[in-house]
Amino acid sequence: MRDLPPALVSEIDKPLLKPFMALAIALDDPVAVWTGTGTLIFDDREWIGIGGVGSIDVINEGTDGAATGVRATLNQVPSEFRDDVADQAQRGALYELWVGALNESWQQVAGVKLLWKGTLQSYEVMDAGETLTVTVGGESRAIDQRRPSIKVNTNEWQQRRFPGDRVFEYAPRVTEINVMWAKAKQDATV
Repeated sequence: MRDLPPALVSEIDKPLLKPFMALAIALDDPVAVWTGTGTLIFDDREWIGIGGVGSIDVINEGTDGAATGVRATLNQVPSEFRDDVADQAQRGALYELWVGALNESWQQVAGVKLLWKGTLQSYEVMDAGETLTVTVGGESRAIDQRRPSIKVNTNEWQQRRFPGDRVFEYAPRVTEINVMWAKAKQDATV
């Protein structure tokens, strides 16, 4: 069991394992949910139990360096979160998948492991009336590195990222300026 924290290994070795899955997305109003009920605290965050069983697609480890994405599904999400999911989901937000085990009392986290970390790329909400099924897809940074950068260094682009910054304000005019380069021997005539 490579790279597992000792506390998690200890729980896995016990006759009764109490596993859970957790998902965190760093939105404006951060989402940190886990597949049980109640509230858990780990990784300096408070995790809200949604009571549903979820699933995680296979997280591939490519020996050829191929980067892959991952999808996680959370079932039985209370329908009161419908608007929050739709309003906040934004591509590029930090997206983490965790797995862990609870102690004998089912109340405290005995050990956790960050399974996957990437960016949010898609989400799908299936409304079943009282509950939702939310599927979120993410991509690792390695996939992002294969994409060409589409940013253009213009004043408009700079203002979207850094309002008030004037670094590209005069950039279009620079192409129209004639630059007189010095010569080794200067003539008196202009």
